[in-house]
Amino acid sequence: MAEQATFIRGRVKPQDLPTNPIIDVCMILFLEDIAEKQGVDGLCAYMLSQGAALAETMSAEDYATWEDFIAAINEGRSIFSALEGLEHFAGYAMVTPVSPFHEAIITYIRLMGEILEAHDKVVDYYNGTVMNAAVESMNIIHQAFRRELVKRITVAGKPVRYAEMAVKGYNGNIKLPPDGWIDVLLEKAEITMTHLSMAIRQNNSVLLVYPPGGGEKAEAAAASAPKVLRLKEEVKFEEETPAARTEAEE
Repeated sequence: MAEQATFIRGRVKPQDLPTNPIIDVCMILFLEDIAEKQGVDGLCAYMLSQGAALAETMSAEDYATWEDFIAAINEGRSIFSALEGLEHFAGYAMVTPVSPFHEAIITYIRLMGEILEAHDKVVDYYNGTVMNAAVESMNIIHQAFRRELVKRITVAGKPVRYAEMAVKGYNGNIKLPPDGWIDVLLEKAEITMTHLSMAIRQNNSVLLVYPPGGGEKAEAAAASAPKVLRLKEEVKFEEETPAARTEAEE
């Protein structure tokens, strides 16, 4: 009899849920079929809508203090941690230990061979038109989900804020911000580059999640920050576009 797990918030982490090879393979094939029929722009739009729609179905959460929010994250009571396994790392830095999609991708490659080029193309399309913060296609769903979800989580009645700091692909490739952005994000997160490097080596992604106000250091960094966050795999800084804006601009 197949292993089963009851998803109870705060008890079962997403990475501990059982997977099914048929579902894993069909999910990847479904996305590739969309790319074939609607192009990479259609696939990108679908993945964005899926991530946003999922977040919009979540119940709103309000915490009296930032400490209450961190406690909910650590105990798995927040939907952020229940769905993504989010954990507090240090300062205002959070980590997701694993991507729930990596098992599906690896299963697909093991059974079907390399994933289609459409996945790389949709990453390039997303990075160039929406937000340059993805290293693999599934990041599009994750990041769309997070952008909408933080609007539903409030501390003292005000939405928390979020930005991507680093992400690692299923093949181990890591995307970090360019040098011009590192200091801004680290200052806002109140961690060091050593912390960030250690966090991304041991986890799937590192996020900056911070409260309204965010303390003197965070506000000073925000005041001096450029208005657009662009992440590049290679340390280059391309011309910003309005479509690349993230919540880090606030």
